[in-house]
Amino acid sequence: MIETFITVHDQDIILKNEESQKYSDLSKYRYVFVGNNDTSKITHLKNVIFAKSYEDNIEHLNYFVDFTSWYLIIKNNLIETDFISLIQYDTDITSTFENGTIESLNLNSILGYIPYPIAYCDFLKCNMGAEPLNKSLTNVYNLNIYDVVDEHVKKTSDTLWPSSNNIATTKSILEKLVYWFEPVVHDMGNFKHSGHSFERAIKIFSIINNIDNPYLDNVLKHYQLDSHKTQRN
Repeated sequence: MIETFITVHDQDIILKNEESQKYSDLSKYRYVFVGNNDTSKITHLKNVIFAKSYEDNIEHLNYFVDFTSWYLIIKNNLIETDFISLIQYDTDITSTFENGTIESLNLNSILGYIPYPIAYCDFLKCNMGAEPLNKSLTNVYNLNIYDVVDEHVKKTSDTLWPSSNNIATTKSILEKLVYWFEPVVHDMGNFKHSGHSFERAIKIFSIINNIDNPYLDNVLKHYQLDSHKTQRN
C-alpha cells in the first residue's frame, strides 16, 4: 500500500481540493500543513497533519520548504505504509498517478516525476543552491558534489535528476535521506535558496547510496508557484 503526502501552507488550498475531490483517485493521502498561516477553517479535518502541533519540527527553517514536511513525518513516525509519494501543493496529478507510481517503484528507488538533464547548467553549475550545498556537504561529509556527479555520469548512462521535490520512495529510504541531510541543514543555515540546495541533494544522496532513480513523467504537472519567492536571486 502507498500513501501520498501533500505539503501545503494555505488552508484555502486544502478546502478547495477537498471540495473538488482532487485526490479522490488516491487510496490514501494526507496534507502536511507547514508554516504559520491560519488553520482555523481546517482544524476539523482528519487528513491534515499540522506541523506546528508536534514538538519535533523545524518550521523555523522555512526556506528548506518540503524538507521540513519530510522531516516531520519521519521524526514523528507518521508514515503508516511501506511506500510513499511526496508531492507539492502546486501540482496536478492524473488518475493513473498512484498505479503508475506503484508499478515504477522498487525497494531501492527514489522515483522522480519531473526528470531533467544533469548536463543542463541549472542542476549545479548555474543554480544558486549548488555551491552552498557543496560547501556544507564538504564540511559535514567531506563530499564534493561536482566530483560525485562527474564520476557518476562517466561511469553510468544516467544523465537525469529528479527535479522538484515531487518524488516517491520507501519509508526506509526517506528516513535515511532525512537523517543524512539533517546535519547539512544545520551547517548550511536557513538562507533564501536552501530549498534549491535540498532539491539537488536528493540526487547526490541517490548516487552515493546506489539508489535507483526511475522516472514517471506523464502523471504529474508542477506549476512552480514559488510561494517563497526563491526562484531568482
